[in-house]
Amino acid sequence: MCDQNNASDLWKTYQQIAFRAPQAPSVRSFAILTAFNPRSQPLSEKENQLRNRQLVDEMEKAGIRYWAMNGGAPDGSWFEPGFAVALTQDEAIALAKTWQQNAIYWVEDDTLWLLPALMTDFTPQSLGVTFSSLLELTDSSMD
Repeated sequence: MCDQNNASDLWKTYQQIAFRAPQAPSVRSFAILTAFNPRSQPLSEKENQLRNRQLVDEMEKAGIRYWAMNGGAPDGSWFEPGFAVALTQDEAIALAKTWQQNAIYWVEDDTLWLLPALMTDFTPQSLGVTFSSLLELTDSSMD
């Protein structure tokens, strides 16, 4: 994907994104995040799945609304399971930091943003596209 030690390259990689989900979230604004690969360091599939299950448990206990949402490469070469989450920006960034995520995606009125969580040298950035243009609706089984 990119040189893991080069934050600028990593940030640029995050700007190239596509989403897959069984349905679009039914709220006006939401975050998209995952517990996979903390600090963009690859973990085993088993470790990543466990982290996402723990994230789901945490969200359910807190009464947070969420939807399955995979994010990945526009060419479909890789996707990470994650979630669209009905939280404020600050709450979503705090949750991402808890799960050691470098950044999150933020959607407001169909505008897609990239927001830093752990990557504090960067500033929020509009990706200049609508979320809906990058969302592929899939069947409920999700890849």
